[in-house]
Amino acid sequence: MSDAKKRRIQTSKDPEVWQKWFNELPSEFENSSDENDYDDEGDDYEDEDAVEESNHDTDSELEVSEDDELLDEEENSSSSHLSGYYIGKDKITKWRKNPPNLQVRLRSHNIVKHLPGTKGNARNATTPIECLKLFINEIIVRIITISTNIYIDNIQNRFQRVRDARKTDEREMSAFIGILFLIGTFRSSRKNLKKIWDNSRGSGIESCYLAMSENRFRFLLRCVRFDNVETRNERRELDKLAPIRELFENFLVNFQANFIPSEFLTVDEQLLAFRGRCGFKQFIPSKPAKYGIKMFALVDAKTSYTMNLETYVGLQPEGPYKLNNSGEEIVLRLVQPIAGTNRNVTGDNWFSSVPLVEKLLRHHKLTYIGTLRKNKREIPPEFLPHKKTEEKSSIFGFKEECTLVSYCPKKNKSVLLLSSMHHCKTIDVDTGVDKKPIIITDYNRTKIGVDLVDQLCNNYNVARNTRRWPMVVFYDLLNISGINALCVFKANHPRQTVSRSEFLEKCAWELIKPQIEVRSTILQLPVEIRRRARHLLGVSEVLPAPPNRPQNYVGRCLICPRSDNKSTRKYCYKCNRYTCKNHMKEICVTCMAE
Repeated sequence: MSDAKKRRIQTSKDPEVWQKWFNELPSEFENSSDENDYDDEGDDYEDEDAVEESNHDTDSELEVSEDDELLDEEENSSSSHLSGYYIGKDKITKWRKNPPNLQVRLRSHNIVKHLPGTKGNARNATTPIECLKLFINEIIVRIITISTNIYIDNIQNRFQRVRDARKTDEREMSAFIGILFLIGTFRSSRKNLKKIWDNSRGSGIESCYLAMSENRFRFLLRCVRFDNVETRNERRELDKLAPIRELFENFLVNFQANFIPSEFLTVDEQLLAFRGRCGFKQFIPSKPAKYGIKMFALVDAKTSYTMNLETYVGLQPEGPYKLNNSGEEIVLRLVQPIAGTNRNVTGDNWFSSVPLVEKLLRHHKLTYIGTLRKNKREIPPEFLPHKKTEEKSSIFGFKEECTLVSYCPKKNKSVLLLSSMHHCKTIDVDTGVDKKPIIITDYNRTKIGVDLVDQLCNNYNVARNTRRWPMVVFYDLLNISGINALCVFKANHPRQTVSRSEFLEKCAWELIKPQIEVRSTILQLPVEIRRRARHLLGVSEVLPAPPNRPQNYVGRCLICPRSDNKSTRKYCYKCNRYTCKNHMKEICVTCMAE
């Protein structure tokens, strides 16, 4: 077999070809719980609080209703006069009963020319921190640092001491992000900060304690911003997402610049849990959190790599950010990074429509698989749920660009799917007595991309409870960056196995390490903190030179806690440090000689 023919088979999206080598996706994930305590404070971003109930109902099974039965009686007679066709409810759309002539060669829109993997600078990323910095790069850290310092300038006059509200820098901000990742790997993102910083009982995390104090972390958590607060009101007149727009777009640029996705991607919604004040907060009863900020995502179904995101903010003011929020337009915007690549997109019935499938195929060279709602006018009455429909049976309708199938999983119910990737009546023999069409099995395999990312985010979530909605978006971007970084690392090291927790711990340590190195040299810090920092860094301690002590000179024991402030005239003759009698050992001359 020639190399060209092998490549065509490997990159094929023909259902009978790719199903044999499609990798099984993981299905078992642990759940994480959220607490209700707030650990940070902040200003409100919205003058009014509003909750909109989302109509994103994705139930794929359609039931028989009285309206369907009446519609069937009226339209069956008008649609049966054309033999060989099904006529849609709009009395315009025609679906062939028989598939088009099958060709030996693959259709052009079923051939993907580029295999998944890294691209650009990501090909040279070998270590975990190099992979993470592809997404949380210097530009991202600089934007956060500058914006945070602007806010600190505005609130410094509220503090009596300047050192309690000192400005931050990029090194400290990187350590702040590293602490968030580290806390997330220990599944302690909702844990009280006092317990994380408490080292007296061994329940704390030493790296957090040595990188910065608890009060400093709380201060940064309160002050971290992502835009210039002095010009925010002007920008919000045109954009509801103004408090985090610049940072959000920089993350998207990094997501799309470092990875080539596989042949199958998923479009779906996320709900970021949030109950604070927000003008575009959503209520989705089917979600575990129920209230939150809705995000639309384009995710690789094989690798869980997120390619594109869009935050739903409702109706924007007149201007460049006012967009159409229909399901069709959202999909067309999300797929821009992969337009013209012959890949397949999977979506649920909130997004799916016949015009969308035709536009994706004709103008973007993308195929689509998705469930359909029964209110679409292009659907023939024969495809709707019927009481007389035989259980486990399927009805197919064919157009030049796409295929429609109605499958009856149980009595009085049906599932409608639309696909521009399939052009046959193939039944998946692996489903046994269920006799599911291969369109349904392919949909089930590729629809879980966004849900998979949600579960991965919840496993090692960096999000802390907050009253500020931009922080919720920021936490989600950090979670997704960690997942994408791991995808890049695995693509560059296909034979190396690494757990996600281990990967994130290594990244967190590299972000925190420079801050600990600086703090280990600050003489104003307690001696114990500097000693433990040097021990953690693996730096040998340089013993001080013997001082010229006057007779009966009194010093403070350097081993006792500072709160004891115990004075002593004794000191160790080896390290030349003052030590009280409680920390001295008396030995004989012989033992000392040995």
